[in-house]
Amino acid sequence: MNQANGISLVGQVRATLQAVWATSRRVWSILIESGPWLTAGVILATVLEAALSIGSLYAIKLLVDSIGKGLQSSHANQEIFFNLALTGGSLILAAMAQSLANLLRMRQGFLVGDLVSSKIHTRAIELDLSFYESPLYLDSLQKAREAGGQRPAQVIGNVISGLRGVVVLVAILIMLTAIEWRLLPVLLVTVGLALLVRLIFTRRLFQWRMTRAQLERRVSYLDWMITSNHHAKEMRINGLGGFFASQYKEMQTKIRVEHMAIEQKRAVAELIVTAIASLVFMGAAAFLIDSALKGTLSLGQVVMFVLLLRRAEGSGNEVVASISKLVDDHLYLGRLFEFFDTMPRIVRDPNPVAITLPMNRGIWMENVSFTYEGASRPSVSGLNFALQPGKIIALVGENGSGKTTLIKLLNRLYDPTAGRILLDGVDIRKLDPDAYRELFSVIFQDYSCYAETVTNNIRFGNVALPHGEAEIRQAATEAGADSFIEELPLAYQTPLTKLFDDGHDLSIGQWQRVALARSFFPKSQFVIMDEPTSAVDPAAEYELFENFRERLGGRGALIISHRLSTVRQADYTYVLENGEISEAGTHDELLLRNGAYARLFNMQAKNYL
Repeated sequence: MNQANGISLVGQVRATLQAVWATSRRVWSILIESGPWLTAGVILATVLEAALSIGSLYAIKLLVDSIGKGLQSSHANQEIFFNLALTGGSLILAAMAQSLANLLRMRQGFLVGDLVSSKIHTRAIELDLSFYESPLYLDSLQKAREAGGQRPAQVIGNVISGLRGVVVLVAILIMLTAIEWRLLPVLLVTVGLALLVRLIFTRRLFQWRMTRAQLERRVSYLDWMITSNHHAKEMRINGLGGFFASQYKEMQTKIRVEHMAIEQKRAVAELIVTAIASLVFMGAAAFLIDSALKGTLSLGQVVMFVLLLRRAEGSGNEVVASISKLVDDHLYLGRLFEFFDTMPRIVRDPNPVAITLPMNRGIWMENVSFTYEGASRPSVSGLNFALQPGKIIALVGENGSGKTTLIKLLNRLYDPTAGRILLDGVDIRKLDPDAYRELFSVIFQDYSCYAETVTNNIRFGNVALPHGEAEIRQAATEAGADSFIEELPLAYQTPLTKLFDDGHDLSIGQWQRVALARSFFPKSQFVIMDEPTSAVDPAAEYELFENFRERLGGRGALIISHRLSTVRQADYTYVLENGEISEAGTHDELLLRNGAYARLFNMQAKNYL
């Protein structure tokens, strides 16, 4: 049983080191990409630092030997002062090399951190919306963030530290061999024990952290709820602060207790290894002193051997610590590289079909179905739906009927799991996704409120378009937002946030009209509105839809609303029930059919009779 465990442990260590080597190759490619000449400079400076460090030890040996000769002869004074100058010069040069190497490493750490952060942002932007709706993805992103930024800089420091330690250790071993080779095996055993302990507990700690990923996200979420302004009102009215704080403390305590248990075991194991190393050093020192007393070693050799032993121990610990950290870095960077290797499912056709404007038929869904990953039933099924140029189309349905999913499919945020979507007869998967999405301006039900100026909140509808004051004001006027914007302290330059100085917050209804202005700003082919007036007052809603066609300026529109008074003027209406289109027609046709639409309309009409 023990033999099997030993083989298993050796196999784990071998597999870990092989994986570390594979990760190191990818780290090396990042180093080269961040700056090949800087990488070469860091390596040369590190080797120089190690060489001068060993040279200073040898200079001390020469100094001690010359002092020994000076005690026996008065003619050795010149040699003593020469070796003293040599020792001082080598120490100064070693310090200069160390400072230079530290500066270069710091510079490279900044560049690599910036490069990796850029790669994380690029990949996060490229990935499909579905990744953001998966807990597994959120765990992956959190680990990528933990690995990104500071972690690559740490990797550089660990690699360089390990390289320096290896160079110094090899040089020390060569010098020790020349003095007394019989002590080398004992020294190597102590270094090996220290490495084994570090590797075992590094892997154990990492495995524990991986099982705690969601719990740590939960702790972060509780901390955000307690300290942010998003839930501040309900937190105080409902007395939730103490409840969430106690949950936070309970989870945090659980994490800390488990972490400390692992760290305590590691501390005991490292203490045992350190005690063994100290005994080895004392035994080696006693052996050397005995050799010096017998005249087989000079005083300089004894001093140098002792210094080399101490330095070897330090370099060995440095190598062990670096390898241990590299294993830890590898385990985290493995998550980072997994994130980099995650590819979007919605990809650009290598030879996309050009979009021709103006459109003729518009956009058509043919038997479109879509099932969310992990769901037991489709969110929408067998949809046949048309969005025609210049026409106002309404989509009606109860909550959970699949309306928002339909919008995401239209914008190709998802690809159908069955059926297809056509633009003037061309499957949209053959079109460039970015060019296709520019056909739409969308205001989602959960629209974004950016901590930016009013102007930026509107121009974020399409930052690639010119954004002069006239265009921004026109979009705000079309959304019925210009009047209250002009009353703000800095009008269109007012920051819409309480996070920063001079900021101003808006009511929910005002925010919704700013979001509407954002959807009106781009001169797109279609405006899609998901509950566009759910937070505005009836007067503002009436004003918006009274001359809605003129506000659209010839664009087509898709309106989703629970208020059927809003969609009466639509050219055509679809009724969505349980992910399927149950009815379709004009307002009058649907009332005559006396189906789901008529039932919903009559229920709302009773409130006004």
